[in-house]
Amino acid sequence: MKNSADNDFFVSFTDENGRANNFEILAVIEYRGTDYAVMLPENDSPSYNGLLYIFEIAEELDSDTDTYVGVEDEEIIKAVYDLFMDEVEKEF
Repeated sequence: MKNSADNDFFVSFTDENGRANNFEILAVIEYRGTDYAVMLPENDSPSYNGLLYIFEIAEELDSDTDTYVGVEDEEIIKAVYDLFMDEVEKEF
């Protein structure tokens, strides 16, 4: 896990209806050479449903910002989730 609990990090995405969806990045997990962000929507976000979201982090070469890409591959989602849960179990 690349970030720790004391380095809270939040991102906001705007949906197709123009509503802001705020997420807390719980961890950044490396899997097969690619970084993935494990995120939880804030309670007041339209996308809040109590589920974790996993996004691939695509670094922009000419910018200081990252792009987050939704992951559709179930194998990757499961592997990243399992790695995240392993880290959570180690910490607690």
